[in-house]
Amino acid sequence: MARWAEALAHVLGDTWTEPHPWKQFAAGRIATWLKKQPGAKAIAGSDLLRDRPARTDLSQLMDTTTGVMSMQEALQHDRGLRLSRDTGPRTVALADLKPPPLAAHPFAAMQAALPNPGGGTAEPLAAATPAEFWYARVDDVRLLLRLLDEADTWITPVVQILQQNPEDRGLTARYQRQLGLRRSDLAKLFGHTVVGEVAIVGSDPYLREGTDVTLIFALKQPEVFDAELSRQLDGYRAEVAGIEATTVKLAGVDVQRAADPHGQVRQHRARVGDLAFVSNSPGALARVLAAAQGQAPRLADEPDLKYMLARDPGTHQALAFLSDKFIAAVVGPQQKILAARRQEALAELLVPGYAALLHGWLFGHAPKDTKELTAAGLLAADELKHVGGEAIAFTPGEAARSSWGSPAALTPLVDLPAVEKVSEAERNAYDNFALGYQNYWRQFIDPVAIRLDVRDEAEGAIADVDVRVLPLISATDYSQIESVVGKSRVTVTASDRGLQAVWAVGQDSQLRRDMDQLMRTLTGKGDVGLGWLGDWVMLGLDDRAGLVGLLSQWDDTAQLPPKRERNQFEDLELWRQIGKFPGYAIAEVKNPTMLVATLAAIKTTLESVAPGMVAWDPVARHRDLPIVRIGVNPGAPLLPDKAIAEAFGIHYVQTGSAIVVGLDRATVTRVIDDLLDGRLPKVGAATDPQFVVQTRTAVGAPMWTALLWMLQGQANTASKSALRSAEILLRGDPAATQWPEGLAQLGLQYFGFAPLNAHGTPEFTLRPEGAADPLQGSAIAPTFPPLPIAGSPIDRLMLRLTAVRGEVAFDKEPEAAGPDARSLRTKFSLHLGPAPN
Repeated sequence: MARWAEALAHVLGDTWTEPHPWKQFAAGRIATWLKKQPGAKAIAGSDLLRDRPARTDLSQLMDTTTGVMSMQEALQHDRGLRLSRDTGPRTVALADLKPPPLAAHPFAAMQAALPNPGGGTAEPLAAATPAEFWYARVDDVRLLLRLLDEADTWITPVVQILQQNPEDRGLTARYQRQLGLRRSDLAKLFGHTVVGEVAIVGSDPYLREGTDVTLIFALKQPEVFDAELSRQLDGYRAEVAGIEATTVKLAGVDVQRAADPHGQVRQHRARVGDLAFVSNSPGALARVLAAAQGQAPRLADEPDLKYMLARDPGTHQALAFLSDKFIAAVVGPQQKILAARRQEALAELLVPGYAALLHGWLFGHAPKDTKELTAAGLLAADELKHVGGEAIAFTPGEAARSSWGSPAALTPLVDLPAVEKVSEAERNAYDNFALGYQNYWRQFIDPVAIRLDVRDEAEGAIADVDVRVLPLISATDYSQIESVVGKSRVTVTASDRGLQAVWAVGQDSQLRRDMDQLMRTLTGKGDVGLGWLGDWVMLGLDDRAGLVGLLSQWDDTAQLPPKRERNQFEDLELWRQIGKFPGYAIAEVKNPTMLVATLAAIKTTLESVAPGMVAWDPVARHRDLPIVRIGVNPGAPLLPDKAIAEAFGIHYVQTGSAIVVGLDRATVTRVIDDLLDGRLPKVGAATDPQFVVQTRTAVGAPMWTALLWMLQGQANTASKSALRSAEILLRGDPAATQWPEGLAQLGLQYFGFAPLNAHGTPEFTLRPEGAADPLQGSAIAPTFPPLPIAGSPIDRLMLRLTAVRGEVAFDKEPEAAGPDARSLRTKFSLHLGPAPN
């Protein structure tokens, strides 16, 4: 039995093939459990394993973008082994920690230099928003509900698939319940006759873990508003036990509070003039009310918001803004230290549920109560409290809870006691974080503005999203992008099929200079290079069957059985599919004579390096232009099959104003038609973008099918983590997980999320080889149902999103921002088909 348990611990602890926080915990806990068998009743006392160093560097917990799952894996490795996470005495004053020394923007001077310094539309609700909060405003609550519906239907699930974390945290339901609101009733309550504009504000970005959310309503009919909110809260009273109503005073304002002991409902309501406030956080609401009454700095008075509104004047249906002060607060020591401590507290909250699941794995059933769990030696009595001494309440089958919250909903940072003292280890970790942040952003904190407009059309809707980040001076990644495009602009006509990406390639482009040097080095001639190149380059994919043909040779994750082992160099079918691939490249030509010289130099170089290997000849004409093919000579030595030479080749055509290069001849001729008929990019004005990407396809078209396969393949790959989570739950509590609803509920209680299969539901079965999806099988025995799977997130995406166009530009900012300060502007147009039922 000991050897079996030791082998199980070894398998579960394999972070390469079986990564999961619970498995890390279980591997360590089995190791400590074995050391106490058969005599000990609980894990207690000294243990040699305690001498091992903690696996997680505290500074990792300071990183806002760090993967939560990988952090919890490391933390649970330590919890399972009972390793001490004590960071030492907290004797260092928080004021001694120095945030990244980032300079403030000279926004007032920048705004004064604008063509219309007083332009822009004011944001009245920003006058009730603290300066350090994020801000999102919609001019009609019906748009807010529409965006939430789109997010729940396909945006959030698809993002989770692409991020390889298919899980349902019930965020919409969680925050609705906390606020005492129901989305299904909001349209009736908050139609344009009852309320005007609506803003949502908050103090930190940790929406998934648990954050404060405050809604600000501009009231038109206060009596109707109050009556309907009370009715909705009564509906929650019938579902959540113990909701009590009290009145508290925050920032001098009477606030109606309704909350249950577990914090599922935590509604706080207040009024100031014609504004109504509903929040899930007393700490956040106190700061919002102070700002609304002019007792604290307000976002509306901040120079960065004023500049952003004047920089891009105009009215928009929705606006979101991240201010300098918000970003400074997020990276500041108060929020970073508190967020790191909350991650540690989450690891401690997960331990009782993890131990209960391990009991099911070892003994075949869930523990009846905590006593059975501790008697089995899988949970110690001192693990029912945090390192700081706060008690953890736990009953098997339910979520562990403490003043830090629960795994599914942690207490917002703004409602936790403020940090006053930190340990030396915490100071060192924060210093490391601050140094890394400073090195990345170099000089300035960058505010961000996001504008959104949605317009309905006969066949659907178009959502226009406009994002500006400013100013950018030394940010490394952005500077590298600009070095490719230079300062030139391009105008690109809308595409009716396929995928296109167009770059402006200015004369000052670093890419142009590097390619020039490379060409001269390869040919040994100083008169060749990219001097012939004009002002733009395009890469594209035509919407042809060759896309699906080539994908079928490589991608077996979505629909096709695994391919046989083969020598790809000798695979004639593979080369035929490559030859049919409808990819192409186009470049504007400003000096045809130099282009001819460059091509001749390349041809001469190839013949001297590989004599007799390359065939370079005209093979056809289209609209009186010769099509030249470059391929392998059928008589070349070492060629395994002469048919390969016929299957694959590169075609190019010179039109005078451009050169077209592609693999598939039919694709090249179609592109030539576009060019000769005037559908080609042109040099743009100062307001045009520097990079454009656009795609359009239709249901059932080759590109649509290829995208469907790739996305479903991503979903199938991502489902491996969901299968791991599902197996842990199914084996850990067989009785509670017989139905999808029970599995989802147990996942929320113990993990903070419910695992979702590749078609978006929490349905899983347990087979001898592990968890399986009823439709798509298990990792060992997969099945491939027809695609798209009806009702899946991929299906909804493929029917909803019909075309996308994105534009990127680096815009010059006023001289007051710096001698060469630029902002990044990104614009997207999303074409949406009919809304799904």
